[in-house]
Amino acid sequence: MSQKSLEEQIQIIDEQLANSIEHQAREAKFATEANERFARNVTCFEEYYPDIANAIKEFNVREDFCLHVTSTGHGNFVPANLSAPIYSDDPIGQVTQQVEYSIQHPMFSATDYTSYQSDPNDTRIHVRYMGAMTDALRKVQAEKKAHFAQLPENFPSAMIFGIGLGYHIELLLEKTTFDYCFLIEPDFEVFFASLFCTNWYDIIKKVDEQGGSLFFQLGANKDNFIKDLEVLADNVGAFSVVRSFCYQHTPLPEIIELIQQWSQQYFKFQFGHGFFNDAITGLSHTVHLLEKNIPMLVQPKDKRLDLSTPVFILGNGPSLDEAEAFIKENCDRAILMAAGTSIASLYKKGIPVDFHVLVERPYSNYKIFGDIFPAEEYKKTNLIGLNTLYPDNTDRYKWSGIAGKGNEAGTFLLEILSQTQRNVGIPLMPYCNPVVANAALSFAMFTGFKNIYLFGIDNGNLLTGEHHSKDSIYRINQDDESEEGIACLRMDGKYLPANFGGQVESNDLFMMAHSQLEKLIAHYPTGRNVYNIGNGAKLAGAHEVRAEELLPLPTARDKFEQIEFLKQDYFMQFDVEQYDDKLLGVDVFEDICEHLLSLANEPVTTRKQASNILLRQARYIYSFRNTPLHHLHHMIKGALLYYHCPMLSLLYTYEDDQFTLESYSELNELWKGYITEMKDFYRDNYRAKCDLGKE
Repeated sequence: MSQKSLEEQIQIIDEQLANSIEHQAREAKFATEANERFARNVTCFEEYYPDIANAIKEFNVREDFCLHVTSTGHGNFVPANLSAPIYSDDPIGQVTQQVEYSIQHPMFSATDYTSYQSDPNDTRIHVRYMGAMTDALRKVQAEKKAHFAQLPENFPSAMIFGIGLGYHIELLLEKTTFDYCFLIEPDFEVFFASLFCTNWYDIIKKVDEQGGSLFFQLGANKDNFIKDLEVLADNVGAFSVVRSFCYQHTPLPEIIELIQQWSQQYFKFQFGHGFFNDAITGLSHTVHLLEKNIPMLVQPKDKRLDLSTPVFILGNGPSLDEAEAFIKENCDRAILMAAGTSIASLYKKGIPVDFHVLVERPYSNYKIFGDIFPAEEYKKTNLIGLNTLYPDNTDRYKWSGIAGKGNEAGTFLLEILSQTQRNVGIPLMPYCNPVVANAALSFAMFTGFKNIYLFGIDNGNLLTGEHHSKDSIYRINQDDESEEGIACLRMDGKYLPANFGGQVESNDLFMMAHSQLEKLIAHYPTGRNVYNIGNGAKLAGAHEVRAEELLPLPTARDKFEQIEFLKQDYFMQFDVEQYDDKLLGVDVFEDICEHLLSLANEPVTTRKQASNILLRQARYIYSFRNTPLHHLHHMIKGALLYYHCPMLSLLYTYEDDQFTLESYSELNELWKGYITEMKDFYRDNYRAKCDLGKE
């Protein structure tokens, strides 16, 4: 018996020794292959992603960094602060199952493009064609055709949350091609480990040869993920993300947090693209403002301004009433900037303002402001506007100054003029839209003021029911048409956390405005205090303060002297008698439209052919970015995004190929009509001021 046990023990030892020798051989083989793979990957990143290559070279791994070799001969890894490796003993088998399951049970991002509300009295090209597109898409929806049950062989985009060691990327791209693929990994060390395990050079070159785009978001976290994604989407077009296959690789909390953030903030990529009529009127208004010799915002040479002077930015939200007494008592110790219609509320309260801030293009807004505020009071007030502003507004004030708004056709012309006359560019107001409060805060923070108070910047309705100041031009009861005043934009059941607890009810516009305010505050992280007064929406980076807790302001230097310094040092007139129309590129614009039409007219028999034509159109328009024809890129970009996003989504929603292509063809006909009308309209209207609201 003892002899048999000894034999068994010897056999066990032999097996362990054999396994150990086999494992040592696997480790030696893996080490050789992994080091060769790492070197080739780094070389590839040097060619395609030099910034990532530099980060790889500079990265220092932790002391216990180790790649474990599994029994199948593949690398495995235990991330920092975890006790278990990413994969089982068979990483490829495990990942293959995950990829197959995700293909068979896909998760897609999707947008409802049938909710656009057109106005039959608004005859602008964009409004008409958006209305027609919405009608066409409603008919498509009414057919109730079956949606994709699994991921097709081609798809517009992929959002892959978690790179891991990269095994799933290679397997997924063998099954499906994507025009845009976003790889999101919070832990750079995990990505670093993947360089030893995955042939990134094969993946990158394969995507490149297919004409696709591969984006790495390494070190992504809740603070930078959406911001970086917005930059990418702005550079290549929002169509790159709106119809995405969403894949979660690892179940880590930081990955789940990013997925939740993506879901919550997806709305940011669905609108706010600008559009043709806005672009052409913004261009025209810029030219008119230049020819009126309205001073433009510049980087100051002299800085006589006392930046410790408090600034009050006054919106028309209900919290304006909460601080009415404080504003009255301290208005002679601060510079007051009234945002939009709040100037009328402040006039009723007996509070004089130093600057009125306006951004809107339409004639109708110009007319409204002429009706709600006395002409003689305008002559006591200064104006700060964006270069898109209806030009006749400037005639009302004792002084007007204009700031450049980014992503505008007219602003690029301003930039060219400044470079020509002054050998420097012009400053652009960051995060200055979509509402007037954004522009006001952007200007105050750009200027460098250190103490900025926000009153009535609530970004929604208080849960007690108030939507505007009691002295505003808006009806208190929105449903009572007999009440004096006008109806305001309704909230639609979205909510933002409020100062001091609770919530405010908001909508997409104010959600965007709120997000932009927070980005703006983060853009200037030091040297500026922003005080958010009252019970409106909470702003990250701002100090929430109850109106009754505000302390009287100390007596400061003569604020009117500071206002003059601001006007004289931060603004200058450009020497323009008449802008050269050749720079507006009428003939080139028509050529661009003709080329788009030639692409749109190409026959298609498959979804992929159709999506490729859309991709070629988009890349053609985006090729004009940062060139002397940059303003023409902006002229078409918004229209393209508002049409291409739903067209691309339509192509990759329904199982039925014939139904999809027939529906796509109808939308394409509308798109071609839109292009044709833009082409014809530009030549005759590039100097026409916006007439929206004129009778």
